Amino acid sequence: MKEFIFKIKNTIVTKTVIIWDKTKFVGLAFQREAHETEVASKILMKIIKGKEVTHEEIQFLKDQSVDLGKALTIIGLQAVPGSNIAIIAIEKFGQKHGFTLFPKAQIEPNNGIKDISKLK
Repeated sequence: MKEFIFKIKNTIVTKTVIIWDKTKFVGLAFQREAHETEVASKILMKIIKGKEVTHEEIQFLKDQSVDLGKALTIIGLQAVPGSNIAIIAIEKFGQKHGFTLFPKAQIEPNNGIKDISKLK
């Protein structure tokens, strides 16, 4: 009986650690995407005001727009029953063809390039 209880406790602790790691990863990804969206909005404001923008800034804005579209697609799919299975299937299919549903880290287009994926 003690061995059985130990196995159950061990399983619960292991699953809790896995869930915590995934939650932490999602939190960091959300923080990264929020920062990248802020940078993209500043670039867009420069364009609207008629200020000069670099090719790297335009590319960053385009890439971030794609990431936002991906995020909105995933959020929209969550409203459909059984969508978790569909999202996994689409992601597996996309990986085979060099595409992912999930947003990716960007390189901030500044004079001093900052790797946004290393946000703490």
